Amino acid sequence: MKYLLNRAMSLMILVFGGVLVSCDSDDPTPVEPDPLNSKYTVGASVDGEGYYLTTDDIQVGDISVVGNGFEGWANLSASVDGFIYILNNTEGLTEKFELTDNGPVKVDAISNSALAPEGFFRYIINTGNGDLFLTDFPNEEGKAPYAIIDLEGFTVESFGFMDVPDVNGKNALWTNAVIEGDKIYVGSLYGDRENWTQLADSLITLKYDYPSLTNPEVLVSTASAGTTAGYRTNGTFKVENGDIYQYNLNSFQWNGNNELAGKPTVFVRIKDGEYDDSYVLDVSAEYDEPIAIWNAWYAGNNIVYANVVKEADIPAWGDLLQNTGTLVEINLASKSVTELNLPNASYRDIFSLNCVEDGKFYVPVSVTGGDAHIYEITIGGGPDGFRKGSKLDGSNVFVNALFRNF
Repeated sequence: MKYLLNRAMSLMILVFGGVLVSCDSDDPTPVEPDPLNSKYTVGASVDGEGYYLTTDDIQVGDISVVGNGFEGWANLSASVDGFIYILNNTEGLTEKFELTDNGPVKVDAISNSALAPEGFFRYIINTGNGDLFLTDFPNEEGKAPYAIIDLEGFTVESFGFMDVPDVNGKNALWTNAVIEGDKIYVGSLYGDRENWTQLADSLITLKYDYPSLTNPEVLVSTASAGTTAGYRTNGTFKVENGDIYQYNLNSFQWNGNNELAGKPTVFVRIKDGEYDDSYVLDVSAEYDEPIAIWNAWYAGNNIVYANVVKEADIPAWGDLLQNTGTLVEINLASKSVTELNLPNASYRDIFSLNCVEDGKFYVPVSVTGGDAHIYEITIGGGPDGFRKGSKLDGSNVFVNALFRNF
């Protein structure tokens, strides 16, 4: 702990665990903060280099990751019970870090080279049942590599390939999953594997027994088209009562068929193991021009925060890295869509975001050509129900992961 005191200005500055905290004070005696410094994990890209650190405060002062953070990438990760598990695809590892007061400390690693081709997995999912589920896209034979890792012993329970069936002569191109009880629901995009065309004109989910990954069942909704697997984030998630919700990514930058790409952006529901045709939330109907949802994060109590992008703002896919995203709050129960008056930003590469506490949702807002801050949003607080929090030091900063550690 280092303290710097400017008595003339009565300004006290604390440097603690990589967080710079400033506050006005008439008392020159430093006040010890809570010694816990592993409450949150922040992963960021600074000038194209990855770092991650733990901190006890994401709302006051500045967060400096360079020189304080662990060098590496935490975008493909899961935070569970005081540990963070990271897919290190550069080295073909699943790494386990303890989140200590002094930052992440690596305690173990599993080699993925024997589990998947090139030791590569694209998604890591905390099942909530004491294990992690790792997966990737289906290969040319229609088989998707997977591994199940037991958290208690940090050992591989099983691994192999899921059989991903063709549907109506189309192949599964993109998959991601969520586990509910003894079932796993795999959101997907279907089309022609040879050149990623002839995309399906419906929404398709595969349901398997879990953890055996057997007995695939095809679920189909005609509410719209596109992928239910999501993009950086999972397009499928479960709510507290066990229902499954999905949004579809159906952008003109994603779907080569303009007629299909014009189908609406929607949320649909899977209830009792089947698509519930009585529930469709048409988000596109809230806008007078075509839009797409590129990322969405579940905040609890039927509230979703989504990155809505107007199609006119992305004539090319790379434009998603510009300040094109608008954060909206979506209430799945009331089917309401509320735009927040946050700065437009690139929310494209926020892979892992699970930071909810006491009715607040925390989200990084990295403005291209500007600053990166973490915002505190009051869930259900309306368009202006937020406040700007900690700023991240450095140039070209993009926060790609943010966790509230438990």
